[in-house]
Amino acid sequence: QQMTILRNQRRLAASILRVGKNRVWVDPTEGNEVSLANSRLSIRKLIKNGIIRKRKVVVHSRFRARLHAEAKRKGRHCGYGKRKGTREARLPTKVLWMRRQRVLRRLLKKYRASRKIDHKIYHKFYMASKGNQFKNKTVLIEAIHRSKADKIKAEKLQAEQDARRAKNAEARKKKLEKKKAAQ
Repeated sequence: QQMTILRNQRRLAASILRVGKNRVWVDPTEGNEVSLANSRLSIRKLIKNGIIRKRKVVVHSRFRARLHAEAKRKGRHCGYGKRKGTREARLPTKVLWMRRQRVLRRLLKKYRASRKIDHKIYHKFYMASKGNQFKNKTVLIEAIHRSKADKIKAEKLQAEQDARRAKNAEARKKKLEKKKAAQ
């Protein structure tokens, strides 16, 4: 019954203390004195005397939440029973694809900028990565190294062939000159 009498006083005290009505504490022994206070001034006086007080905020601890989050980082609580969405909903394949493409393209740009590969090799591998030929960064790096090694090998072979051709042409020329000299 007393709570209904003090409804106005509680409202005024909440306004003065700048808190909600539930956080206003009224001394249960001083009910009569509080019920006589019908202005903001008188309520302020009661607050000053300690008859009306502001309750502390109830602690809402994050301790358990932090523990749970730590366990989840370790991989706990992620079994089939805890899953609500489908695999695709939990981590879309498109997101995985985008991540992989960005990693591969970043690597290719870095290699091109540092002159490890020329623009032709860059384009070749860019299109190949778009065509889903490389599972990850390591595979792409290995492919680039292999490609560069093959290119060097081909250039070496070409140089050897050119040298052989030149040598043969020179020998042929000498042979012809010898024949002419003999005639």
